[in-house]
Amino acid sequence: MTQAALPGTFAYRAQTRDGVALSGTIEARDVEEASLRLKSLQLHIIEIEPSCRPLPKPRAIGGDDFLMLNQQLAQLTAAGLPVDRGLRLIAQDIGSGRLAATVRQIAEELEKGKPLEQAFAAHQSQFPGMYWRLIEAGVRSNNLPGILFGLSRHLELVGRLKSAMWRSFSYPLMVLAGLCVVIMFLGWYVLPQVQESFAELQRMAAGFQVAGGAVGLPWATRLLMFVSRWLPLLLVVFLAVVVLWPLLALALRRSGGDRVLVDRLALPLPVVGPVLKANLLAGWCNALRLGVEAGLDLPAAIGLAGDASRSPALAEDGRRLTGALEAGATLEAIGPGGVMPATVPAAIALGMTSGDLPTTLAGLSEMYQRQAENRLALLPGILTPLLLLLIAGFVGLVLAGVLQPLAALMRFTTLFG
Repeated sequence: MTQAALPGTFAYRAQTRDGVALSGTIEARDVEEASLRLKSLQLHIIEIEPSCRPLPKPRAIGGDDFLMLNQQLAQLTAAGLPVDRGLRLIAQDIGSGRLAATVRQIAEELEKGKPLEQAFAAHQSQFPGMYWRLIEAGVRSNNLPGILFGLSRHLELVGRLKSAMWRSFSYPLMVLAGLCVVIMFLGWYVLPQVQESFAELQRMAAGFQVAGGAVGLPWATRLLMFVSRWLPLLLVVFLAVVVLWPLLALALRRSGGDRVLVDRLALPLPVVGPVLKANLLAGWCNALRLGVEAGLDLPAAIGLAGDASRSPALAEDGRRLTGALEAGATLEAIGPGGVMPATVPAAIALGMTSGDLPTTLAGLSEMYQRQAENRLALLPGILTPLLLLLIAGFVGLVLAGVLQPLAALMRFTTLFG
């Protein structure tokens, strides 16, 4: 028994004018409508038939894919191309996959007359939470390309910071992993032999006292053996975290707990925290500028910036600003918040007074961006000395743990020789 075709879904194979082969699915009422839509895209249809496979369940679009989509959409809309036509071209350029399927679905909804912001809002689970609101703001201000270009700059900044952060931490992590391997090797193969030799010598020197106490393994050796016994368990836990991290990260993202963890655990850190805070403030100021330029009033733009930052602590600071504005208080009097320093509301107040708030916010965003990148550039200079001290401590422990019992063995051999 054959599987029933999915109503309104048609699989096709076609060619472009340049002879490039394309295949995929398209939604339509019937084959004729599907053919007309494909021909409107200047495609030569080779084969089209009802699809027997349901469309895959949409998933969230990855960061690189979303950045590419946003940049292409900004370029095409800036060139004056209609959004639905631009999305069709983007889908053709992508070819296949879940991103192309999502873009085609949005284009089809636009062709049916659905407003742009509503079409993206219907797929908001596949985009960053603030994206459809930025689209709506861009449509309202008649400056969609400017909004999209500004968002692209912010996403590129975030990507550079994440990449630089990983480069800064990858070397220390690899060195620590190497040290753990050395310690486990010593604890499993070298120190047990030293312990056996030491026990044999103790049996030979039964009753011998040194400095008023019984002879035993030095403390450094015992500590090294203790650490080596627990390292395999720590390694198993680490591997389990690495394997389960994608599922845990997905669950945290869906519940919003990932940002809470960042605010509570990462921001207070002495070395990494300032970089993350500066990055959050740069993104918040940039999103606030986008909202103001899009024609939103300041409280609505502050809410948009809070959504864009995805930081509960920074969103709470934004609500403090909104509350002060609604109460008629001056922003200069607002003290520092959980993430936001007092200089930000003071600068916003000055920008409002001068009538050039977007320029002020752009300057703030650029300033915090430079701070984040400068502090990030200092991370290797801070982490390297700390790592050297840590390495020196481990090496000292290894040397003391190995050489102290050997020195004791040599001393006892001399005494009983």
